[in-house]
Amino acid sequence: MKFTLLYFLAICSLFISCDLDTVVDLEIPPHEPVLVLNGLLNTDTIAQVVVSNSVGAFSNSRPSFINDANVLLYKDGEFIDTLLPDLLNPVYVYNYDNSYVDSIPMYYYKNNYVPEKDITYKIDVNHLDYNSISAQTYIPSDVELYNISVDTLSNEGRIGLTFSFDDDSETQNYYSLRLFSSCTKQYEDEYGYLQEWGFRGDTEFLSNDLSFPSDIPFDGFTFRGSSVLFTDALFNGQKKIINLDVETELSYAECDTVIIKFSTFSNDTYLYYNSLGEHVDNGELGLFGGEVVPVYSNVDNGLGALISRNTQRIFLKP
Repeated sequence: MKFTLLYFLAICSLFISCDLDTVVDLEIPPHEPVLVLNGLLNTDTIAQVVVSNSVGAFSNSRPSFINDANVLLYKDGEFIDTLLPDLLNPVYVYNYDNSYVDSIPMYYYKNNYVPEKDITYKIDVNHLDYNSISAQTYIPSDVELYNISVDTLSNEGRIGLTFSFDDDSETQNYYSLRLFSSCTKQYEDEYGYLQEWGFRGDTEFLSNDLSFPSDIPFDGFTFRGSSVLFTDALFNGQKKIINLDVETELSYAECDTVIIKFSTFSNDTYLYYNSLGEHVDNGELGLFGGEVVPVYSNVDNGLGALISRNTQRIFLKP
């Protein structure tokens, strides 16, 4: 009688002793490599995807970039253009092994086309040595932000930010939020010299919004981070008010640029991010680990994920 290794270990755990010298005959079917397509189509950058090959779960081989595929981009069913490999700019993908972390060089297939909102995009990938694959994703329309206000007076050392938007009740919606700022402070030091100190990049914010992922309250807030992903599960079809606090040593007046990066996602995108998070949180299976969570894929006849988002930039300060 033949058992899988996990079944054998589970049976052993029920008894005080178990003969670990028992030979277990595992029947592992041969792996047939398939094409793997990964890409994020975003309204604020050009179309670009990565094409690689799959390897077996018990193989010592590593996935590799496929540089001679035919990658076709379609907009609402109509052919737009061919994506070509950019072999001058590598993208390093981390490969996690039991003993070390390695990086695998990959490259983008790209062109100068910038995806648009309210459009369904499809990408077909063809190669002589593999079965053809395809994937499609929809980029949602804009969501209008209104009643935007900046509070610089209520709390010293913090900038309050509030805005609203209306959620569409006809669909399940997914959102992400980032803040970007560029601020410079000039001051005179103890020797009378003019000094300058500044910050430029994604900005951390605090919130108690119930739609945000929550943690143990710290300093009165259940969320702290520079970006957040959330759904309309608690406010479907309603007006949503977002309240944020930004801790900073720089005043709002010292900033030359402040931007709200507000994004809406397709269902494919949220399913991918959500399953990826659960997969990472669950960890390796191991002897006493939990059940492995598969990462979502919308690639027909292959592996990977083609996801999309509509990113809006609302300039509070240009």
